Amino acid sequence: MNKLLILSLVLLFCHCAPKQKEMPKDKEPLMNTIIGFLNWHKKGGAYKSGEYYFVIRHNGSGNLKNYFDKDSLSLYYNNFRKSGFVSEEYIGELKKYYNYYEQFLPNQLKKGELVKIDGLDNDDVLNTFEPEAVLDNLNKAKVTQLLVIYNKALVGVEFQENVKMVFQLSKINSKWLIDYVGPNNTDENSFFRQ
Repeated sequence: MNKLLILSLVLLFCHCAPKQKEMPKDKEPLMNTIIGFLNWHKKGGAYKSGEYYFVIRHNGSGNLKNYFDKDSLSLYYNNFRKSGFVSEEYIGELKKYYNYYEQFLPNQLKKGELVKIDGLDNDDVLNTFEPEAVLDNLNKAKVTQLLVIYNKALVGVEFQENVKMVFQLSKINSKWLIDYVGPNNTDENSFFRQ
């Protein structure tokens, strides 16, 4: 009788115990997009013309105000479009980034003067100051969290201990495209919290 009771309890606990959640089978296309994008970035895909994209222009009015050359930035944004890895939502966030930093450009520049703007040295593609922590560890990338709801996905990727990123993707015309990239600072020991 005791053996039957113990066996019943063991079977009950095995059946009721929470099972480890398996990653959905559709993570491969998501990771192909993510790793493809990161390889594209590592090879300099966004910066085909170097600093040319960030040319500072004057508005020509009596009160001189500098701004980033819109035509140059359009070429920069088009490199992202041509990559085939990002959505218009991602490009929209890049536009907001440069629109924000225009306010910090000085009103008058001497010819050939270099301008240092605090924060603009952030890697605008990965939204971090330490892109090499990610780009140098692409072969170690593993999915740690994944949520897919219809045509949206949220993917947590670990590149090394405490170096984790979050990717938001949308499925557009049967292809996953990146909407957002940023550091995952959920963990207290996150590399990006320094």
